Amino acid sequence: MGRIVNASRRAVVLAALAGLVGCGSGVYPVKGKVYFDGKPMAGGGAISFVPLGNQAGKAAGGEIAPDGSFELMTNKPGDGSMPGEFRVVVTQVTVTEPERTEDGTRPASPTAVVPVADRIPAVYGDAYASPLRAVVQATGPNEVDVKMDRNPPKK
Repeated sequence: MGRIVNASRRAVVLAALAGLVGCGSGVYPVKGKVYFDGKPMAGGGAISFVPLGNQAGKAAGGEIAPDGSFELMTNKPGDGSMPGEFRVVVTQVTVTEPERTEDGTRPASPTAVVPVADRIPAVYGDAYASPLRAVVQATGPNEVDVKMDRNPPKK
């Protein structure tokens, strides 16, 4: 009887370890670049991957650098995203808040960092209406380039 219990325990432990090795963290590295009208998006901003359908898990997001590059995170910086199909939501930094002067006063208005001609349409920042899509594969690193146009496709 003792051998059966020990064998059963070993089988349970091995199955649990195999499950952990197979699943890993459940997220896969994702990086890429955001383009607007064929050029890297000006000003930087934020990007998020919102799961389509009934996908379980957390949405991934990241910061878009001024050169348009990004790297997604779900639980810790750079870990990536869970696999699946996503709606991509992009917001752009177009102004910066003014800094206080030495005497404690502050200029009256924010400073524009992106000219109006280089600002992305608001639909790309809408989590329900953004026409952007991406697929994250459950394999090695994923390269995802996000391409936006001045005239986004209509639904």
